[in-house]
Amino acid sequence: MYKRSADLHQNETVDIMATRKKDFDLALVLKAAQRCKQEDGSISMEEFLRAYNELCRFFKLIGRIFGFVAKDLEDKISILEGYVDRNPDQYRTVQSMIDHEVSNNITKLRGRPPSGSRTLLRLHRALEFILAFMRRLGRSSDHDRTSYIASDVYKVTLAKYHPWIVQKMAVLAMYTLPARKDLIEMMCKQDYEEVLQLLIQVTTAAQPVYDITQKLYLDNDILNLP
Repeated sequence: MYKRSADLHQNETVDIMATRKKDFDLALVLKAAQRCKQEDGSISMEEFLRAYNELCRFFKLIGRIFGFVAKDLEDKISILEGYVDRNPDQYRTVQSMIDHEVSNNITKLRGRPPSGSRTLLRLHRALEFILAFMRRLGRSSDHDRTSYIASDVYKVTLAKYHPWIVQKMAVLAMYTLPARKDLIEMMCKQDYEEVLQLLIQVTTAAQPVYDITQKLYLDNDILNLP
């Protein structure tokens, strides 16, 4: 998924300090996630990208190694926002985007920019990690180390798409994460008890978005786009 080598930290430095502590707004993510699924079951691209712009802060705050993930996701968001701006009818929803690109045989386009379907797939894969991590975080105790949670979740989600060297660097970096309460108080705008409730609400609202998108990609045989 992300083409990086051992000199990643030298070539792709990200100013993590630009994202301040207590800067992650789970309430904003919840609001966008709730609006994402339309009454007809379609997935709004605008609300999906609104939620993801905030989720990039999450990656920046959980560890320096994930700064490159955040940078890559921001690039993907920018590409999709460009498609939405230029072709609002075709890219209004995830469904309309896939219908348009499949019918025009452009889903595998890897140029500049790559296809919307290929670009969104990268965000979709990262969402699997985010939802699993948040769900486990909400179920853990105050003093459970989030490093173990993050590492376990990473190994069965995002790690599948990362080269070996990035996997090792990511797992090593995650061991520096603190206990649940310390992590939440460091990252989130909301107070601790509110965040615990928001974690449940966000995963409940966002899981159908993930499931619908997963099925769309599977049904159109584009779940493994290169």
